[in-house]
Amino acid sequence: MGRSKGGSTIRNRIKELRAARGWSQTTLAEQLGISRQTVNNLETGRNDPSLLLAFRLSWLFELPLEELFMVTTEERVALTGAAWEYQDRLATAFNEISVLEQMGREGWELVSFGPLVLNFRRPETVSARAHWEYCRTVGLPSSGGRKELEQAGWTYAGSWLSYHYFKRQSCVKGAAF
Repeated sequence: MGRSKGGSTIRNRIKELRAARGWSQTTLAEQLGISRQTVNNLETGRNDPSLLLAFRLSWLFELPLEELFMVTTEERVALTGAAWEYQDRLATAFNEISVLEQMGREGWELVSFGPLVLNFRRPETVSARAHWEYCRTVGLPSSGGRKELEQAGWTYAGSWLSYHYFKRQSCVKGAAF
């Protein structure tokens, strides 16, 4: 196991899937023939799995690798040499959520926002795109609430007035653009 190029790790859903099955880290470790510490390091992003361990996790959770491990859009764009395209969308408090949902389904990532406008980007190359989910909270979540969001894969995208926005790449099976 080791860190990927550039020192970053690949985001994974191991903790979420383990918890959904009611397994402890020790139980998962025993099923995989690894230590509990290794499971902890994978779940916290300290290490990436070896290729063999990634396949074992995929088989155990009965999910394709792409639904278990996610790379960032930046990594996809860098690998494919794609360029970014940008789009601004007008949005009000009445339609903002539907605009975010539509743009996320079309592979647009929220990068900034201001009064009545949401700014998005996505790779020009279709194969480098990802679907996005968005979460808007009223009032900043407590540190514990924010930590829970981050552990569920949400990234803080910014604030506007009393609204706080989070985003994450979604795992959409068989999605096409």
